[in-house]
Amino acid sequence: MTSQPAASGLPPPTSFPQTSDNHPAEDEYIDYALFTSPDFSPIAFCNSLVLATTTAADTEIDLAPAEQRVMFDLEEVEKLLHKETTQNHATLLPHAAKINQVSNILATTQSSLSSVTASFQRLENEVLKPYNVALPIYSALTKLHATANLLRAVTWFLYLVRQFQGIQTQLAQLKPASSTTAPEGRPNDAARLSVRAAKSFAEISRHLGNFPRLRSVRVVTDIENGVVNVNRK
Repeated sequence: MTSQPAASGLPPPTSFPQTSDNHPAEDEYIDYALFTSPDFSPIAFCNSLVLATTTAADTEIDLAPAEQRVMFDLEEVEKLLHKETTQNHATLLPHAAKINQVSNILATTQSSLSSVTASFQRLENEVLKPYNVALPIYSALTKLHATANLLRAVTWFLYLVRQFQGIQTQLAQLKPASSTTAPEGRPNDAARLSVRAAKSFAEISRHLGNFPRLRSVRVVTDIENGVVNVNRK
């Protein structure tokens, strides 16, 4: 028969039923190690029970012996549990009280957790989901804004280059003068156009410095390399 467990509590399931040389356990045939193993598979156990009474040559499968074996094992386990709880009620009652305390704490924790979950759900619906929807739109808007800025910078660059090339055309059409000043002391047309050309070129250089990405546009690099003349029709 099963011996009285220590006052600290019941022995682990894998250790009972206990046996002795003079008093073997009544249910010693039950393989508790099998049932308590973390690798226990109900399907594999059921298959082994069926194969114990059935062979591949049988034309019919009789499940009654396997069912009787399982039901008998259940009855024996229930008897063992009843005996253990009866013999160790003094030890089990404090554990039951602790379980009730833990259950109350768990109920309070679950209530708080439900409140946190509801708050997070509200945050997700009101903030996270709209943010996830708006994020790709914001990304597309940022790219469009950058593209628009680049196009405006290219447009202004082309205007400055056209202005500079127009001044150069005017300079080329002037007749060579013997001096850079008129008789009255005023700058002649060539000198005046040269000053305008220098200012225009400086403005182009400053614009390229302010927008380095302009050089990623092919028309800008072609103009810098002298391939394109914006004044050409």
